Amino acid sequence: MLVIFLVVMSSGLGFGLILPPFMFAAEDLGASPMIAAFIISTFSLGQFVANPLWGRLIDRIGRRPVLLMTIFGQTIAYVVMAMADNLWVLGGARLATGLLAGNFAAAVSYVADITPPEKRAKGMGLVGGAVSLGFMIGPALGGVLGGNGIDGHSMFLPSLAAAGVTLVTFVGVLICLQESHSVELQAKAKVHQAKVGGGWSSVKHVLSRPFLAQMVIMGFIVFFVMSMFETIMPLWSAARFQWSSQQVGFIFMYLGMIVMVVQLGLVGRLTPILGEGRLLMIAVASYSAGLVIMTLAPTWHWLIVGITFTGAAGALFNTVAVSWVSRHAGEQERGTVIGVYQSFVYLGRAIGPTFSGLMFQSLGVNSPLLLGAAVLVPCFFIVVSVRRRSMRAGVSG
Repeated sequence: MLVIFLVVMSSGLGFGLILPPFMFAAEDLGASPMIAAFIISTFSLGQFVANPLWGRLIDRIGRRPVLLMTIFGQTIAYVVMAMADNLWVLGGARLATGLLAGNFAAAVSYVADITPPEKRAKGMGLVGGAVSLGFMIGPALGGVLGGNGIDGHSMFLPSLAAAGVTLVTFVGVLICLQESHSVELQAKAKVHQAKVGGGWSSVKHVLSRPFLAQMVIMGFIVFFVMSMFETIMPLWSAARFQWSSQQVGFIFMYLGMIVMVVQLGLVGRLTPILGEGRLLMIAVASYSAGLVIMTLAPTWHWLIVGITFTGAAGALFNTVAVSWVSRHAGEQERGTVIGVYQSFVYLGRAIGPTFSGLMFQSLGVNSPLLLGAAVLVPCFFIVVSVRRRSMRAGVSG
C-alpha cells in the first residue's frame, strides 16, 4: 500500500506543479481565456478517450505493467511541455499527459484488489489523500517556480520538476511494486472481454447497467462543475483580488490540505455511520453552497470559507463515488468498470474548462461559479435514486 500511496501522491504532485502558471503561460503565448481553458482541458479529453482502453489493459495484463507504461510516458510528456515555445506544442504535451494518465485507474484497481468491500471507502480515502498531499505541495511549488508575473510566467521549471517526480515514481514501481491481479483473474478478464467485445463495446456494457449508468452521469456532471471552478480560479482570483500565480498556488495548496484531511481522516470514520449515499448527498449540496459563497465573497477571507466547502465536498464525492462503483464491479472487470467511470468523469473535466473560459470572458467574472452551483442541484436527486437502487441490489448505502 505504501508504494501505491507514493505513486498516487506523485500523480497529484506532477499535476499540481504545472497548474498555477499554466493559464498565465498560455496567455503569454497569445491565448485568450477561452483558448487557454481549452488547452488545459485537453488533459481530461485525453483521459476520456484513453481510459476505457487502459481499463481493459489493467484487467488483461495486470496493474503493474500499466503503471509502468503510463508513468514513463508522462515523464516524456512533461519534458516536452517544459520546452514548449508555442501553443501547439503546449497543447500537444498537455493532451499527451491525459492520454497517458491511466495510472490513476490502475492504482484504484490495485487498492480495490487488496481491500475487503467493507473497508473499500477507507482504502479509496487513502488513495484520495495521497493525491491531495501531492496536490497540496505541487501548486505551492509550481507557483514559485512559474514566476511572479512581472517578467511573464514560465512552464519550464514546473514541468521539469513534474518530469523528475514521475521518473522517480517509475523507478519505485519498477523495483518495489508486486502485481495484485492474479494470472487466473487476468485469464478470466480476457474471457469476459471476449464476450463483451472490444473498444467502446465495454462502455456500452457498463452503461447498460442502471446503477452504473446513473453513477457515470453523476460523475460527469460533478466533475464538469469542479473543472469549471478549478480552471478559472487563477483568472477569477486575479480579477476579484488581483492575485498572481504565487497566491493562486498557495490557495490550491490550502485546497489540497482540506481534501487530504477529509480523505485521510474523515471518510473512513463517516462512511460506517452515515453510509455512502448520504455522504454523496452532503457532498453535492456542500459543493454548490461553496461556489455561491465565493461569488458573494467581499474579501479573500470569505473566499477561504467557500474553498473549504468545495474542497471538503469534492473530497467526499470523489472518494465515496469510486468506492461505490468498484463494489458494483466483478473482480474480472474491475479495471474496465473503473476505467469507464473515470473516462466520463474526465469528459466532464474536458468540457468544463472551455465553458468556464467562455462564460468568464463573455458573461462576467462570477458566471462560471453560478452556473456550477445551479447544475449541481439535479445531482442531489440523482444521488437519492442511486441510493435506493443500490439498497435494492443489496449493497449498503
